[in-house]
Amino acid sequence: MILKKLPVKTNLEMPTNCYIVEDEITKETMVIDPGGESEKIINMLNAMEIDKIKYIYLTHCHGDHFGGLLDLKEKKGGKVIIHREDAEGLYNKEISLTYYIGMDDIKL
Repeated sequence: MILKKLPVKTNLEMPTNCYIVEDEITKETMVIDPGGESEKIINMLNAMEIDKIKYIYLTHCHGDHFGGLLDLKEKKGGKVIIHREDAEGLYNKEISLTYYIGMDDIKL
């Protein structure tokens, strides 16, 4: 298993950690919490020679953990996964706090 920790900045320029996990045998890849700076994440994936990702895993539904999600999904694919008890928060500003960090609603 290959694990890369990638610090990224959210809309408010606050740092958060994104992780890239790759199975060395199958080459299946998962990105965890793409909080922002999607181009930085995509550049790392390109450097790792990863064209497509299998999953984009969100540890929870706060906007600072999915700020780079839509761009990443568009460019590298991946099924978005999140615990079912947190899923509602992706579409509810009161829970995701996206209004607080100046993010638009997410549409998957």
